[in-house]
Amino acid sequence: MHKINALLLSCVLLLILGCEDKNTSSNDIPIENTTEVLNQTSNTENHSNRFKVHKRGSKDKQPLPQVNLSDTFKISNLQHTVYTVTVLNQKVTFKESEKGIVLVTFFATWCPPCVHDIPYMNDLQKKYKKDLLLTGILVQDTTVEKELRSFLAKHEVTYFVSNSKDNNDFASLVAKTLRLPKDFSIPLTVMYVEGKYFTHYEGCVPVEMIDYDIQQALEMLKK
Repeated sequence: MHKINALLLSCVLLLILGCEDKNTSSNDIPIENTTEVLNQTSNTENHSNRFKVHKRGSKDKQPLPQVNLSDTFKISNLQHTVYTVTVLNQKVTFKESEKGIVLVTFFATWCPPCVHDIPYMNDLQKKYKKDLLLTGILVQDTTVEKELRSFLAKHEVTYFVSNSKDNNDFASLVAKTLRLPKDFSIPLTVMYVEGKYFTHYEGCVPVEMIDYDIQQALEMLKK
């Protein structure tokens, strides 16, 4: 009888000690809080990755390295509108344009991210048409004129798009002024204010970012 009582007492003590261990373990690792922290970290990483394509912004403190590069190009669209573009180091001027801001986007019809950007570029051109010249420069693109007309109509492109034979050379020289590799990624969008380099974006970026930079450029032009 004493042995049975002793055995029962031992079992009760083990059960009590076992519950305390579980409670202690539960208190040491707050599952809900850990999940929340992981979710916050994940969201932060996703937000950061979304902007990794923005290689350089207008707020960067250090200027681009100076380079001694210069050349002049003729770019034209299907309507035979021609711009004489001069590249001099980081300065790019469109002789026939009086707009204070020029946004140059290098793209191709076969590039899905480039096509994705078209509606947003249309919106920017419409919103800032008094101050902004937006030019699409086809690069590494063998689309013939008939196909290009269909493409522009399908995507309702409202801004200037050049299919000039000078496009690739123009793009290569601009890439050199930005210290980018010869086979740079597209879309590549570069903003110039009164001919001077302002900022550039590699890949797709939120249109709000470009819109903000345009507003900053407009403020600068007022001074």
